[in-house]
Amino acid sequence: MSEVTKQRRQIGLCRIIVGVLVLILIAVIIAFAIVVSRLKSQINGVPDSCSDSLAFTINLDPPATLPPFHDLTADEIIQVKEFLYRQEDLYLVRPSSIALNTSYIYSMELHPPNKKITIDYLDIKKAQPQREAKVFIFRGDTSDPSCEEYTVGPLPNPLYKKDAKKHPFRFRPLTAPELVTAITMLEQTVNMKASRILSESYGGQIGGYCKDNCLSFAMITPMSSAVSGQPRTRKMWFWLTPVLEYFPSHPRDFIIRVDVTDINNYFIDRIFHAGKMFRDLDELVRMYDSGSFNKTRIEFPKLDRNLYSSMNRRGKFFPSTTLSPPLQYEPDGKRYSIEGRHVEYMGWSFDVRMSSTSGPQVWDIRYNNKRIVYELSLQEISVFYSANNPALRFADFIDSIALFGTRARSLISGTDCPHHSTYLSATHSIENMGEPYYVDRAFCVFEQNTGIPLRRHLTSSGTSKKVYEGMMDIVLTLRTILTVANYDYIFDFIFHQNGALEVKASSTGYILTTFAFDGEDDYGFRLKDHITGNIHHHMFHFKVDMDINGAENRFETLEITPVDVDNTQWSNAANAKYSQTKLVKKLIRYELEAAVDYDFSTPKYLTFYNKDVTTATRVPRAYRLYIEGMSKQKVKLGSGNEPSISWARHQLAVTKRKEDEPRSSSIYASWDAEMPVVNFQSFLDDNEALTDQDQVAWVTMGMHHIPHMEDLPVTSTVGLDLRFFLLPYNYFDEDPAMGSGDAVRIEPKNQMALNEGLNILQYGKSENPVCMPRKFSFMDDLQTSPRSIFDDPNDASSPIV
Repeated sequence: MSEVTKQRRQIGLCRIIVGVLVLILIAVIIAFAIVVSRLKSQINGVPDSCSDSLAFTINLDPPATLPPFHDLTADEIIQVKEFLYRQEDLYLVRPSSIALNTSYIYSMELHPPNKKITIDYLDIKKAQPQREAKVFIFRGDTSDPSCEEYTVGPLPNPLYKKDAKKHPFRFRPLTAPELVTAITMLEQTVNMKASRILSESYGGQIGGYCKDNCLSFAMITPMSSAVSGQPRTRKMWFWLTPVLEYFPSHPRDFIIRVDVTDINNYFIDRIFHAGKMFRDLDELVRMYDSGSFNKTRIEFPKLDRNLYSSMNRRGKFFPSTTLSPPLQYEPDGKRYSIEGRHVEYMGWSFDVRMSSTSGPQVWDIRYNNKRIVYELSLQEISVFYSANNPALRFADFIDSIALFGTRARSLISGTDCPHHSTYLSATHSIENMGEPYYVDRAFCVFEQNTGIPLRRHLTSSGTSKKVYEGMMDIVLTLRTILTVANYDYIFDFIFHQNGALEVKASSTGYILTTFAFDGEDDYGFRLKDHITGNIHHHMFHFKVDMDINGAENRFETLEITPVDVDNTQWSNAANAKYSQTKLVKKLIRYELEAAVDYDFSTPKYLTFYNKDVTTATRVPRAYRLYIEGMSKQKVKLGSGNEPSISWARHQLAVTKRKEDEPRSSSIYASWDAEMPVVNFQSFLDDNEALTDQDQVAWVTMGMHHIPHMEDLPVTSTVGLDLRFFLLPYNYFDEDPAMGSGDAVRIEPKNQMALNEGLNILQYGKSENPVCMPRKFSFMDDLQTSPRSIFDDPNDASSPIV
């Protein structure tokens, strides 16, 4: 080897050594800085920021092999669309060309696989069920227009479409082409014939014809044939409101019914103005000019922060000093894991999905790896109003018309969900959008200290051993919020550490007011000069497919029954009786028996169990269904739109599970009362045997809401939350939360000498925080992505509510 080569190698080695020494020096400097920073923090009493837990992982990417319950991915949606566009018999047009008289894809979502096949895959590792999509296609291009449904698969590369179903075209939910066509026709016709009336009556003009004081029409009430009395028709009521924050709080006495039955000929069917009904605009103008009725004069609202419908801060400000509210954080990182849409927490595991049509669903819910619930899902929301005017008299909203899943827009950190939440996205196929519609924060998942003890007891005196033991009810919450027009519905699925599962529905948002016509005081209170808050009834319906120690379950009620027992042994009175209660078990054998209507005079427990799985004392290991939000539907059975919500007739119904009864309602329910596409009453009427069968509990909760002044500008959730629970009932040998490290136990070192001190068990927890919450930049990040919360009004592909 030459001397030159040796020198070069020595120089290279020296450079490497110097480089390594420099890196070591930098690392030492960084470490020293960290130590100094921590020392300063400790001196100042300020801990470091919290680090992530090493024991739990959050990976939101879809797994390589999609689980049976995973929603359609964006790629699957695209593949299904391209497959269907190649089907010549469908004559499909793409979103940019959709119109009322075309054939187009309205929506699609996962078609959940057969339960038995899925259970075999999950439990005994048999073949994975094929992934399929359920697709809704509107055929306005045929001589007899219809709504068609297909099952398309297998995914991700479809080869077939099958199980074709057809429904009347007039039953279809709201569509963008229809609303655009109807509102455009209204604006043009009213502006041409009655703009003077709008200017004189309300101080404004319509839509594109206004500059400052703008008025607009909004669809307020779908009117089915069952209500109008005109068979095979489809009509809508539109009301006039000013364009401001927020229009449903400013109704005007100008309401128009549009007949939209014939897609080629929309026309004004009726007009209700100033308490009078008119056949058309010509009659209205003629009667207006002749002075045949009292003319309306309402000034256009002043647009400022004090407007009663505005959510600007106003009134008496508090607190007097700007102080931040209390916050929760995770001092040791997250204590739950998420892989794709599979969540695990404190013995619980479950899968999450967002159905485009019916909203949030939780699948394969297990505790300590034993399945408790196969499917827990929202089915329907209905709101039935009452009024002395056509806008709200016929406002029987069955909200699947709006496609629930697409109403879950991105949640806001710090107000919708705690800052430390993990967010799950959702992807939908929407009629007027070419690409899949992506919502980046459709769900939030967070662990929360509820501030209420899960259990506690203090024995401090007497002959018992002195001891304290207790723990907070610390839970995992899965949340989504559906904004359906004026109302915002908050849905929480709450997992408690003692094996209890809670489902909660809370209402907020704007009330739907009406113009204060004569006779309106019978239906609500006058909230402003021209505005009444009308009584309405909220109803929520859920499917609970419980599998308690297997799918073959029994439904048994434990009735609390009064009884007079002989008391002569303990009383000097002749024939003495003592009144108390006893437990009467009643096995519910058939479906018609299993329709539960709450009776205050006959309290009962509702239990579900497998007869072959008992405790050592032969007590069934059961779960109890406890419903807190029971409400009675007061609309007469069979009248108007009531047949479309026959599920609301009972607070609970239990049926034998069937693959062809997957849902209690449908997207067609707002229009189909004359012959419901899904007739839930038929689920009960065949009166099948329930004993030792795979059962489904259908839970209905609700509340009557009579609006009041404090509902302005928006209704608060306080007192408006409804909930039901699945509670372990002899299912475990003891409270499984006894194993939780969140508990605290305190006892004297010496029971006879307290001055010797206490033994305090916190199971490794520190009373003081060892770190501080991380800094959050959510609001700053939101500035760079406004479309994650708001639709772009200038984007033709924006979904139309």
